[in-house]
Formats: sequence, C-alpha cells, structure tokens
Amino acid sequence: MRSMTGYGRGFAEFKGDSASVELSAVNSRRQLEMRFILPRELSKLEPRLRRLLQERLSRGSLNVVVNYRLNPERSSLLANLNLAAAKEAAELLRQAARAGGLQHCEPSISDLLLMPGVLLNNESAPYEPLQELAEKALLEAITELDAMRLKEGEHLKTDLQERGKTLQQLLEQIAAQGEEAQQRQKLRLQERIAKLGVELSLDDERLAKEVVFYAERADISEEIVRLRSHLTQFFELLENTDEPGRNLDFLGQEMNREINTLSAKTADLSIANLALQMKSEMGRIREQIMNVE
Repeated sequence: MRSMTGYGRGFAEFKGDSASVELSAVNSRRQLEMRFILPRELSKLEPRLRRLLQERLSRGSLNVVVNYRLNPERSSLLANLNLAAAKEAAELLRQAARAGGLQHCEPSISDLLLMPGVLLNNESAPYEPLQELAEKALLEAITELDAMRLKEGEHLKTDLQERGKTLQQLLEQIAAQGEEAQQRQKLRLQERIAKLGVELSLDDERLAKEVVFYAERADISEEIVRLRSHLTQFFELLENTDEPGRNLDFLGQEMNREINTLSAKTADLSIANLALQMKSEMGRIREQIMNVE
C-alpha cells in the first residue's frame, strides 16, 4: 500500500550538462494530475516525462519542476544579442537616469542584459542531450518519491487496521444487544400502556403484535450482515499490494451508508450510542482512505 503524498528529487549530469527534477505529490480523488514547471526551451520534453510518470504512478496530484544547466561551451550557443533592442534600452536607461537627477550615469552591460528583448534564446540550440539527462533525473526522483509513499503507506495501513478492528468491536456489541433491545422495547410498551390504565401482560397478543411491528421496522440484522462482509473486504484490501485506494474509497462509502441506515432504524438508546461511535470512527477511516493510492 502506498500513500499519495511524498517528495522526490533526482539529478543527472554528463560532460558538464546537468538536469534536476523535483516531484511533490498530494492526495487527489481523481486520476493522476500533473502540473509541470519547466523552462520554455525544454517544453518539448513534457510529453515524454508525462508518459514516464503515468507508467509508474496511478493517483495523486503531482507538481513536476524541471531545471537544467549547460556546460560553458554549449551555453555560448544559446545567446543572441539584439543590438537594436540594446540601443533602445540604453537610451531608455539614460532618460530614466536624467529624470532621477543622475546626469552623467551610463547604463552598464549587466543593466542592458536585464532589459526585455535584449538577450534572445537561440531556438535552434542543441537541447537534445538534455532529454536523456532529464529522464534519468525523473526516474531517480520517482524512485525517491515511491520510497517515501511506501513508508507513509505502511503507517496508513496500520492506522486503518486498528480503526477497522474498532468498527468490528462496536458492530459485534450492537449485534449482541439485538435481542435485549427487543425485550427492552416490550417493557417500554408495557409501561406506556400501563400509564393509560390498560393492563396487559408481556404475553398479551396485542402487545405481541406491536412488538412484531417494531421488530420488523427496526430490524438491523441485514445491516449487520452487510457490515461484517464489508469489513472482511476492508481488511483484504489493506493487504493488497497494487493500488487499493479507489476500491477502499468505494467500500468506505458503502460502509458509511450501512452505518447510517442502522442508526436510523434503531430506537434503542444503547445501540444508537454505539452506532454514533461507529459513525465517528468511519469518518476518520474515510479521511485516511483519501490518502491511499
């Protein structure tokens, strides 16, 4: 089992060229979502990097940050100086200096290079060597991310197992009180009838009919059976080595529905209190399930 949250970083270098990739993942109820932050000149790499991620990850919201550095020789191929733009930028900087009272201030080369349009990227420069480096860095980042997600997944698994056991215990307490609840209802009905001045024994046919009506309306045996089955599936999914997140999410919805139905059908205070505890625990379980891949 893996968590959907984690972080990974990869780095690759060859002959002075280097690329780095950072991955940060959080949970998401949708399929794998990816947002790329990479230099414009490396935008052609995105489809390939996206495919590599889709092969290794199935769910989560992922931020992908790609950076690179070229060796000096290759860097020299990238820069083109727009001389016309440089002249205009120099004049604008002189005007700004005079307006600020700096009459003899001349712009420096670094000032000019920072002005928009002065330094241009050479689109025909050879960026291809960076593709292999970026892919290597990405695979390293995925490996680190996966290790973190596996570690966090073990913590999630342990927590969910304990909460599942708590649900089982509460459910069995409810099941054990089923017959007692009917007997308590008989007594409550007899007390109400007695207040009306009518004498009926516990074996009276009219009282028996009323109890049968209550028992049919408040029968929670089906919910108990289904919840037992759901819990068995729940523990099996926790041992799944694939990606049980979606199945756990669906199963959690079904369990929550059964608990709500059980709670609505019972009029017994002790069972209602146990059902309320189940609701609370189920809410925590569903929150944790949202983090499982």
